[in-house]
Amino acid sequence: MKPIAMVVAVGLWGVVLRGLAAAAESAPAPGDAALAAYFQAETTRLASRCLAEIHSAADWAQRRPIYRQQLLEMLGLWPMPPRGDLKPVITGRIEHPQFTVEKLHFQSLPGLYVTANLYLPKNLTQPAPAILYLCGHSVVVSNRISYGNKVAYQHHGIWFAQHGYVCLVVDSVQLGEIHGLHHGTYREGLWWWNARGYTPAGVEAWNCLRALDYLCTRPEVDTNRFGVTGRSGGGAYSWWTAAVDDRI
Repeated sequence: MKPIAMVVAVGLWGVVLRGLAAAAESAPAPGDAALAAYFQAETTRLASRCLAEIHSAADWAQRRPIYRQQLLEMLGLWPMPPRGDLKPVITGRIEHPQFTVEKLHFQSLPGLYVTANLYLPKNLTQPAPAILYLCGHSVVVSNRISYGNKVAYQHHGIWFAQHGYVCLVVDSVQLGEIHGLHHGTYREGLWWWNARGYTPAGVEAWNCLRALDYLCTRPEVDTNRFGVTGRSGGGAYSWWTAAVDDRI
């Protein structure tokens, strides 16, 4: 065989081998089909029974504490951790003709820092309703300094302040000024989190509850009028927060 033909043949054989290896890796193991069928049947069963026992407002009122405890258990927040000193620190202020932005952090647990920006309307004459804004997966990094995902959504905080709301925009664990990790099972293979009963969703939810605690300390806030909203992943956190905290 000529050298060029040999090189081509070897190259083609390498492509074939790589294709076979890829096919072997993607081929389902013997138990995969059985597991897939089981999970499909189980999710169908659970979906068909969703709120099956609820037929009236009275039924919902009776079952609501049970559902809330189940959610807290899934978040790893049952029983609730102790609510310690938040130790809030305001690190700076930005003045605008229509609003003020306070840059701050607090500790939702000892040593667990939550960074946030607080948007305050100018010329408040009485406590205002407050919005807890929860960020999605966006982050602002400049010169290797992370400003968190709260900066990517600052236009939302500005809008609320311009319309008379106090708005606290909170960084997430994954993309805050202090980078943590909540994509452990999603892409890092940290399945031991589940075995230990840990979920970063619980950390995000806890930070949200403590953010409400912080807002309750502010004289600018009407603590009887709270709302929560968010974008992308923050939208998911807003559901959990509203479900487990009666202040929303």
